[in-house]
Amino acid sequence: MFKKSQTNPQLNLFGDPSLQMGKRASKKYTDPKAWHNQFFSIITSKIDEDVFKPLFKEGNMGAPNASVRILVAMSILKEGFGCSDEDLFEKCEFDLLTRRALGLVNLDDTLPSLDTYYLLRRRICAYDEEHGADLMKQCFEQVAGEQVRMLKISGKCVRMDSKLIGSNIARCSRYELIHRTLTKFLSHEANLAVLSGDLKSQAEGYLKEDPSKTVYRSDKDALQNRLHIIGGFIHSILPLYDDSSADVDILRRVFNDQYEVTDDGKVVMRDKKKVSANSLQSPFDEDASYRNKNGKETSGFVTNITETVEKDKPSIITSVQTETATEADCHMLQDAVEGSSRVTGTTVEVVYADGAYQSPDNRKYAGEHNMELKTGKMQGGGRWELFPHDGDKLTVREKTTGKTFEAVKAVTKQGKRNRWRIPWNNKTGWRYFEDKDIEAYQLRAQIESLPPEEQHKRNNVEAAMFQYSFHTRNGKTRYRGLAKHRMHAYSRCLWMNLRRMVRRITTILRAIFMQLFGFWRTSCGSVSDFLAFFTTRQCSHTFQHRRLKELQE
Repeated sequence: MFKKSQTNPQLNLFGDPSLQMGKRASKKYTDPKAWHNQFFSIITSKIDEDVFKPLFKEGNMGAPNASVRILVAMSILKEGFGCSDEDLFEKCEFDLLTRRALGLVNLDDTLPSLDTYYLLRRRICAYDEEHGADLMKQCFEQVAGEQVRMLKISGKCVRMDSKLIGSNIARCSRYELIHRTLTKFLSHEANLAVLSGDLKSQAEGYLKEDPSKTVYRSDKDALQNRLHIIGGFIHSILPLYDDSSADVDILRRVFNDQYEVTDDGKVVMRDKKKVSANSLQSPFDEDASYRNKNGKETSGFVTNITETVEKDKPSIITSVQTETATEADCHMLQDAVEGSSRVTGTTVEVVYADGAYQSPDNRKYAGEHNMELKTGKMQGGGRWELFPHDGDKLTVREKTTGKTFEAVKAVTKQGKRNRWRIPWNNKTGWRYFEDKDIEAYQLRAQIESLPPEEQHKRNNVEAAMFQYSFHTRNGKTRYRGLAKHRMHAYSRCLWMNLRRMVRRITTILRAIFMQLFGFWRTSCGSVSDFLAFFTTRQCSHTFQHRRLKELQE
């Protein structure tokens, strides 16, 4: 039975820890500016449990559910601390500050069990897969919206960047990938029972084999031969199973990724260059994909983070997207802008991003929504300067040599496309330019003309990328699967928002204090100087009083 928990915990006279503490400890424990009290007021108490109501059956009159608010807050604390589930529950059971952050203000308040914690996470992932609705995303937008309204942030100006994040899977060779996928399939007794005779004995041989040792001991030709043999075995057993068999989809996928079947029915290895980046990276994470960015190879996912930019106010993360690693940055811009607008309730007017977010579709989108798209330098194409003039004429200048050419209008089969050419030393004898090249040059020149302070606004988003991946190990998270990585991203970004808000509140209080006591600071320089001045005057008065009394006597 779904039941909402209380947002205002009731103190117990005999269970309140602050009553058992010393004065100094009690003051720190109840300090409203401390992180644990800020966490409860900014995050825990703001979580709307109705978002997760679809996870519970309607009309079920059984025992009420554990506090969803506490369970979600525990996920956020876990990503904030960067700890394991075991360490998280130890903190929540015995750390008084962590318990107070969750709203467990009494010593006898019961924490949800570990099984309940895992059950909620599994239900969130299953609901997303079944209905296509990300409940953690809705929770993130609701809490982030509360934070934006609390700080009165407009949200008209945002910046964004992406970060590749690795899945918790081991890098393996081609043979290891195929072998482990096969053995994972054969480890189910029902799948192994279907085979008989030579196929079963061959399958049992693969189950006993250690693929890493096979790769280590085999030369290139021997390993290539084993790849052909295992491919032929998979091709022969796949027709024996239907789609209801466990892990048959993964086995079929890895076969289609790595092998080809010729017209005469022969199984051959697919060329490595033809293997898609979306191919299976591990049988233990079907969602992970491959990407090589600036020489860094990643098997996992990419997270796009959007945050607000406003002078004298903290940057609040308003949109988080996590997709497979092959997703291009430019494909996430429009959804990120719309998500940020939902959270802030304001139309985005300016977007700061890097050159990877530039695309014709994004420029068209920006024009239709009266939005400025300010990006960093675009990749490639910086060799030529193109100057159209006199209607349909084009002057071309090579940057490295300074040579200038008057391009000649070229004839094209498509009448609407403009095309120019200059003589060049290549196979065709000509170097061609089109309208899109002119547009790209003009856009590149516009980007390079931005003042440094505008460019720095985009560069500052790198701090968010660093903090997001701070607790990863070698760029990898603790999780597998797209749904779990999305939950990790939402929780981590809510924690980052909290830290920024706490820092902002502390700064404001310090400024107020300095303004109130600025006179003392100006007159005495410091508190110690003031005390020294006061003490000196007191000592002087005392000495003079004693001396006068002695003379009178």
